[in-house]
Parts: sequence; structure tokens; C-alpha cells
Amino acid sequence: MKMSTKKRVKKVTYQILALLLIAFLFLPIYQMLITALRPADLPWPSPAPLLPEKVTLSNFFQAFRLVPRLPRYLLNSFIYGIGVSFLSLLIAIPAGYSLARFRYILRKPLMIFVIYANMFAPIMLLVPIYVIMKSLGLIDTYLSVILAGSIFTIPLSTWLMVSYMQTIPRDIEEAALIDGCSNYSVLTKIVMPLISPAIVAVFIYAFITGWSQQFILALVLIKTDQLMPITQGLYQFFSRSSVRWNELMAAILISTLIPVFLFLAVQRYIIKGLTSGSLKE
Repeated sequence: MKMSTKKRVKKVTYQILALLLIAFLFLPIYQMLITALRPADLPWPSPAPLLPEKVTLSNFFQAFRLVPRLPRYLLNSFIYGIGVSFLSLLIAIPAGYSLARFRYILRKPLMIFVIYANMFAPIMLLVPIYVIMKSLGLIDTYLSVILAGSIFTIPLSTWLMVSYMQTIPRDIEEAALIDGCSNYSVLTKIVMPLISPAIVAVFIYAFITGWSQQFILALVLIKTDQLMPITQGLYQFFSRSSVRWNELMAAILISTLIPVFLFLAVQRYIIKGLTSGSLKE
């Protein structure tokens, strides 16, 4: 067999395996979509059908009727997600500029710490987070979830900022400094406009991450139903005797569409930041 033929067979094999993996990963999402579009009064056949016998959007409207606070829960999730995004940018931009441009004793250890900080799962830090928030009097407030969520988004956000800032030629900043600009002016008037794609990517990354972590954080930090995120509001579709699966799947789709679309819109910027490397000199 010729080398070109071997490469072609290898490529096709990888493509088939990739398609099978994608199909396996998206099968639960597809089943969720089918359940959301299927009339709730139809009995479930066995095995489950690949396509619904009938298609209806009534489950989406019924979800809001069953849980009247669903719009409020969605709004709370937006507040938490946007709050985490802005706080992450507020810290990651100056921190990334410092690590990318200045040389000081603890610079490399800090960069290594930024990378390893992503290894901590939220559940590992729930107890100390709760103790700190309680001592600050922030339990059952928006700020508690925003601050706690930012703990897990700031490290990677800073890493992405360092990666992008290291791609900017130093000559531009040095010329501005010679003309009398301060480091703050260089950052805000020169560097930030040049890294606007990175800012968008970090904002969306922090939003999606904050959205996905709301459940575990709000579980210990939020007590009032008025402040619950959508991830906790979904529990109202459960009762002691039954589960409204069709309406529940419709509500889950509503809660996931926006972060998914946001990620798809800026995924190339996130991948660029992850692959450009932040430890180069």
C-alpha cells in the first residue's frame, strides 16, 4: 500500500471516529430536543423513537405557566453571568498586562499559579467560600455569587489576556511611553483597543463559566427564591409523585441556548488564546 493511500485511510478513519464521538456526545441533547418538542400527553413508546410522532411548541409555553418565576430565574442568571464577566475583565486586563509586560521577582511563579488555579473545582472551595461570604454579610445577595464565580474565571481569563498581549509588538507601547503616556494610558488607549477580540472572548468565557457554576454556588449562598438562578428554578418541575419531563426539557433548552450561541460566536478567539501560549518571553 502506498504512503498516500495509508494517509488517506488514516484520515478517513479519524474522521469516522470523530463523527461517532460527536454523535455520542450529542445524543442526550438530541433526546432532550425530541422530548421538548413532543406533546406531553402522548405515551412513551419503547424503544424511544428517533423522531417525534408529533411536533409542538406548547411545552415551552407550558413551562412558563407551570413556573411563573421562570423569567425571574433567567434574569437572575443573566445578572450573575454578566457580573462575573465584568469582574473577571476588571481584574484580568491589568493583571494580564502586568504579567505580559513587566519583569519582577514573582512574575513566573504567579504565571504558573494562574495556570494551576484552574485545577480547583468549585465544590472543593464551597466551605471556605461560604465562611468568607457569611463573615462579610453577603449571604443571600447577588454579590456573593458574582464574587464566588469570579474566583474560578479570573485565572483562565488572566492567562488568555497574557497570551493576547504578548502578540502585540512592544514598539507601539514604547513609542507611546516616549511621547509621555503613562502605563495606564498605554493600557487603556493602545493595548485594550488592540486586544478587543480577546476582551470579547474573555467576557463570553466568563459568562458561560459563571452561568454553568451558578447551581453549585447558589445552592449554598442563596436562600431566597427571588434570587435563585435558572439552574435551581428547574427543580420546580419535580414533584413528589411525578416529573414534568416535556416542560422540563423545554425549560432546559431555553436556559442553554443563549450561552451555547455565545460560545459558538467567539470560539475562534478562545481557541487562539489557549493555543498561543502564555509562558513565552
